[in-house]
Amino acid sequence: MADGRFSPLPEPFMGRLSNGMDVLVVPDRRAPVAYHGVYYRVGAADEDAGKTGLAHFLEHLMFKGTEQFPEAQFSPRVAKLGGKDNAFTSADITAYYQRVPISVLEEVMAMEADRMTNLRL
Repeated sequence: MADGRFSPLPEPFMGRLSNGMDVLVVPDRRAPVAYHGVYYRVGAADEDAGKTGLAHFLEHLMFKGTEQFPEAQFSPRVAKLGGKDNAFTSADITAYYQRVPISVLEEVMAMEADRMTNLRL
């Protein structure tokens, strides 16, 4: 039975890759699950007046597929791997994320990289 004491997570790792991408890793080994999220500093607040909805529209276009994962195959593949995925757009963030078994994290990260570099519209 829990004694009510707070058990903080380990100190996060923060760094920057050579391509300029900021990385945050928060280790949590309480369950064999990983949360992988890619967050972009762009959202609805970056849109011009009278031209709203573009950020959210582009978020949806990112699910159109690539050569490796044609339209409507990204999310089913994540599900087949035992995970869930989604995306959202806020005023200043557009994010794509997956919650998956740790054993498939590398594959899901490669899928996300493919989506962000090889999108077919």
